[in-house]
Amino acid sequence: MINKIYNILPQFCKDLTVEINRDLRLLWFMFVKPKGTKKCQDKSFLAYQKSRKYGPLKHICYAPYTSMFFARNGKVSPCYASYNDNSSSIDNASIHDIWFKGSFAKIREEHNNCDFETTCQFCNKLMLQKSYGSLLINKYEHYAFSKSKYPTIMEFELSNKCNLSCIMCDSNLSSSIEKNKKDDITDNKHYDKSFIEQLDEFIPHLQLAEFTGGDPFMIKEYYEIWDKIAKINPKCHILITTNANTMNPKIEHLLNTHKNIHFNVSIDSLEKENYENIRRGGKFEYALHNIDIFIDYCRKNKTNLNILVCPMTVNRHELHKFVEFANSKNICVYYHTVIKPKELSLKYLDKQLLQETISNLQTFEAPKKTKKQKTNFENYQNLVKLLINWEKEDKKEESTNKKEELLTKTQALELILSKIDGNSNLNKKLMALLDELNKTDVYLTIIGKLVKIENNIFVEYLQTKTVEELKEICLNLK
Repeated sequence: MINKIYNILPQFCKDLTVEINRDLRLLWFMFVKPKGTKKCQDKSFLAYQKSRKYGPLKHICYAPYTSMFFARNGKVSPCYASYNDNSSSIDNASIHDIWFKGSFAKIREEHNNCDFETTCQFCNKLMLQKSYGSLLINKYEHYAFSKSKYPTIMEFELSNKCNLSCIMCDSNLSSSIEKNKKDDITDNKHYDKSFIEQLDEFIPHLQLAEFTGGDPFMIKEYYEIWDKIAKINPKCHILITTNANTMNPKIEHLLNTHKNIHFNVSIDSLEKENYENIRRGGKFEYALHNIDIFIDYCRKNKTNLNILVCPMTVNRHELHKFVEFANSKNICVYYHTVIKPKELSLKYLDKQLLQETISNLQTFEAPKKTKKQKTNFENYQNLVKLLINWEKEDKKEESTNKKEELLTKTQALELILSKIDGNSNLNKKLMALLDELNKTDVYLTIIGKLVKIENNIFVEYLQTKTVEELKEICLNLK
């Protein structure tokens, strides 16, 4: 009843309701810790609770209680970042058993014990970095209030069928890349007719069905599932993540049949040449044309279209332009967290270039008058915060490496000094030698070699050679 009333409210009333609810929950959180947070006393988790859109909640993550993700390899998990070798497989169990008895039960138990490291390393690391805006957990917040025993979201990644071979992608998600590596493509090998029939039990409970790939518009099984949804639960919302490089009569029929379709469109450059270099096989103007078709559909049916951007080394100069583009179309932009391939990830960008990128991004300002404009700028700022955290990680790692280097250097010197057994005359010559060697860029390498020289030989050379002769010998040791 409450959900039905909420759904018919004007948007400003919905926003006000959320804010009031959040404030009440924060007040409750301060005085009476929710049951699910008593084991999660880490400061990062507690700070995250206070930052949540709907205020502090019983569970840190609601994916294991609301969502099923079907991976291309047959593994089933709460989200795309949590499937692994221990996940239940559709090859060995039914959808029903996986949800009620399988690996989902184990993940729920882990979360109840505040264990996010075993299965959920992706979000755990971001949580500890306090990069709350980049957490995948946020995606499932809206469904935290569902009372259904069944999943309210299903995410399908059944095939890698795709017409593009993007530079940041791999053969698991692109049949075009896979075909370049072998004669054939694996496509869908796990989800058969029986799987699609099993969905009849779950579709009535769904609020959202999400489809990725590959590209969903090229995957035939999805059209069968979309037909089922239209017949069994037409109120279920459908989210399609596409590269917008496909348009055909089947898609046009889909747009005319369903009224609850939303779109995530992947676009990584607003410059034609750069776009087509990144999204190999794609056509920039064609993608923009199809985006406009989808936006027009969303306006007519009061659904949403978002653009998804992979921030990389090759498009770092135009990351702010996506906010301007989204604002001009009255849509939202979201930035992925890209950590591979390593050579394209901003996380591994040269330190100086990363600092320059952050400085340039921080100078950008955008209007924040409408809700979507505010969302876009907030998402942009979350991206900047993530890059700043990565820069801090680099500094911390560099500091750790220097400490380890210093420790190694100190230990090596102690071993070298022990070779002369307190001989004051030799000690003076040795220190003069080390002082000369320290002026070279191979100092650490040389003292590492000196440690390995037998003591009697080391002393003999020190007694019979001058400092200059010893330096020359040491330089040859490298």
